[in-house]
Amino acid sequence: MAQLKHKQQSRLQELIGAAKQMNIEVRTEKLLREVGYKPRSGRCRINGQEVILIDRDAPLSEQIDFLSALLAEEERHPSCRT
Repeated sequence: MAQLKHKQQSRLQELIGAAKQMNIEVRTEKLLREVGYKPRSGRCRINGQEVILIDRDAPLSEQIDFLSALLAEEERHPSCRT
């Protein structure tokens, strides 16, 4: 189990590094939780900088899936960033 977690953490760090190479900042933060509200990781622009916010309380597998899908979409459509 610990080996899987270490492998997942390594994969997440690889993806964060790939995002940095694309000039996209990645932040893992504790996203606000309230009754009836499920926080979601997402992408935004802050002062002209592309930023991806990842819910650090989400399972590592979900963080990896989210970030890899977002980066794959960026590679397919790099000009779609606004």
